[in-house]
Amino acid sequence: MKTKKYILRSLSTCLIAASLSACVDLEPKAMSFLTPENTFVDKAGLETMLRLCRKQMNFEWFGDAFNSGNCETYSVYEYAWSDLAVMGGPETKEIHNMVTQLTPTTNMYLHLRYWVFGWNGIKYANTVITRVSEADGMASEEDRNACLAEGYFHRAYWYYLLTNQFGDVPWIGEEITGAKLDFNTVSRKTILANIKEDMEYAVKWLPKEVSRGAVSRAAGEHLLAKICLATGDFQQAVDATTRCINDYGLHLMNERFGINMDDKSKDVYNDLFQEENISIVENKEGIMIGQEIYGLDGCTSPSGSKRKRNFVPQWHAGSKMKTPDGKNGTTDASGTYDGYEQLELLGRGLAKIRPTNYAQYELWKNCGDDMRHNSNNWFDKSRIYYNLPASKGGSSKYFGQPVDPAYCTDTMRCYFSFPIVKVLIDKDDPNAGGKVPVGGFTDQYIFRLAETYLNRAEAYWWLGNNEMATADVNTIRRRVNAPEFSSVTLEDILDERARELFLEDHRKTELTRIAFLKAEKGIDGYSLDNFSEKNWYYDRMMEKNNFFATEYYYSTNAFIMKPYHVLWPIPRNAIESNTQGRINQNYGYDGYEDNIPVEELEKRYNN
Repeated sequence: MKTKKYILRSLSTCLIAASLSACVDLEPKAMSFLTPENTFVDKAGLETMLRLCRKQMNFEWFGDAFNSGNCETYSVYEYAWSDLAVMGGPETKEIHNMVTQLTPTTNMYLHLRYWVFGWNGIKYANTVITRVSEADGMASEEDRNACLAEGYFHRAYWYYLLTNQFGDVPWIGEEITGAKLDFNTVSRKTILANIKEDMEYAVKWLPKEVSRGAVSRAAGEHLLAKICLATGDFQQAVDATTRCINDYGLHLMNERFGINMDDKSKDVYNDLFQEENISIVENKEGIMIGQEIYGLDGCTSPSGSKRKRNFVPQWHAGSKMKTPDGKNGTTDASGTYDGYEQLELLGRGLAKIRPTNYAQYELWKNCGDDMRHNSNNWFDKSRIYYNLPASKGGSSKYFGQPVDPAYCTDTMRCYFSFPIVKVLIDKDDPNAGGKVPVGGFTDQYIFRLAETYLNRAEAYWWLGNNEMATADVNTIRRRVNAPEFSSVTLEDILDERARELFLEDHRKTELTRIAFLKAEKGIDGYSLDNFSEKNWYYDRMMEKNNFFATEYYYSTNAFIMKPYHVLWPIPRNAIESNTQGRINQNYGYDGYEDNIPVEELEKRYNN
C-alpha cells in the first residue's frame, strides 16, 4: 500500500497538466522507507512497476462503464465514436452531441479517461526506463536490456493511442521526480518516430517465452508493426508482422480446443473466447493477454467484467417492451420464476454502446456460413422473448414468445443484436443464481494473432500487393467458413477487422491513423493542411454511422459530429496548469486560438 502511495504521489508531480493535475496526491507517512531511491533499485522493484504497467492496460476492458463517477471500461469510447456504435444511454449520462458535450472541460474521469490513464501508463513506463540502468540484481546485461525493452513497450503502447486520439501532445521521455510546469506540445510525427525507434530496440531484447499476461517479443513485433503502419513504413510493418506470425510458435487456432472441445454444438471461434481457454498454453493465438481470473490478486474489477451490464440491450425495461395486448412484456426481477432464465442468460443490460446499422447488418450481408454470425457466437435480437409471467403482471398470451418490435417504444436502446462470445460472460458472475447478473470474469486478448494477419494485410495493401493482402484476409475468413475474397480493398480489410476484433482492438484509433495516412499522402483530396476540417475519418463516419450521419434524435438531443472530432479536446486544466510551457489545443475547441505553432514548440523540445 505504501508503494502505491508513492506511485500516486509521483504521478501528480509528473503530470501536472490534466491527469497532469487529475491524479490523486497521497502523501506517504513521514518515516516511510519506501522511497524511489530504495524501491526501484533492483530487478524485483522494477518488476513490481512492470506488473503495474501490465495492469494499466487491463483497465481499458473491465469494469462498470456506468459508474457514476468514472467510466471504468473506457474502451467504450473507442467504439462509441467510431463507425461501429454510439452511446446507448440518454445524454444526461452520455455524449450524443459532440459539439456541445465534448469540450475541453468535459469530465476526464467519465469521458476522456484515456488522457488520464495514458499519462499514468507513460509515467510507470518512464520509471522503469530511467532507473533500469542503475538497478542491482540483474542476472546479466540481457536481463537488464529485457527490462528496458518492456518499459519501452508500455510507453509506446500509450503514446500510440494518445497520438491517434489527441494528435500532438507533450513528449515525456524520462521519469520526472519533481514539480514540472513547462511541458510543450510535440508533433505526432516526432512522437511516432521516437516510439518506433524504441520498439526497434525492444524487439531485439524482449524475451521470446513469457508467462501469460507478460510482454513477449511477439507482442513487441505486433506493436512495432502497428507503429510502422502509422508512420507509413509499410515494408517494415510487413517484416514485423511476418516475424510475429512465423518466429515465435504462434498460429491461428483452426481446430477445436479447450474446455468445450468435445461439445459438437460449439465451434472453434466459440472456443477462442471461452473464459477458461484464453490463457491456456494450448491456445497459440493469444499474443498478449490481460488476466482477470476470479480470485486473482490485483484484478482491475473485483466484481467482474460487467459486460452484460455494459453491452447488452436494455431488453428488460418492461414498460418499453410492451406485448401486443398492452402489458409490460419483460422484467429483470431477481428470484426464481418462469422467465428468469432469460435474465440469467442476458443479464441486466444497459446498452452503454449501441451498434450501428453497419455493425448489425451491412457487415453480415452475404456472410454465408461465417461462424462468427451463427447462433453460438451472435445473439440476434429476434431471440429476445417476453419473460414477464402473467403471475407478475405479464401477458399469459404472449409470455415466452419473441418480442414484437412494433410494440417496443425504444428500439434504440432496448432491441439490437450483439456478439455472444465477447459479451455474455458467465463465469463466476457475483450476481448469478437468482440475482441480477452483470457479467462475470474473463481474460482479455490485448493482442491476438488474427489482428497480426489483418495488420499485415493492410500493409500489403498500402504497398500495392493486393494478392498478398487478399491471402491474409482469406486466412482469417477460412478459419470461420466465411466466403473468400478474390480481391480486397482497404474497406474490406476494415470490415474484416470489425467482424473479427469487436471489443478487442481500438477502432477509433485505427480509423484516425488511416485518416492521417490519407492526408499525408494527399489521397482523395485529403491534406494535413486542413486535416481537422476535411478528413477521411469524418467522411467514413458519415457513410457508416447512421446515427451521426442522420443526426438521429434520441432522448432530448441529436447525435452530432463535425470533422474536427477526428481528434479529441485537450483538457483545459492540462493547458492552464502548465504555466511555464505550452500545450496546444486541437482545432475546433475553445483555446485553439492561443496555440503556438508546433514547429516552434519542437525547437524548445530539441533544445
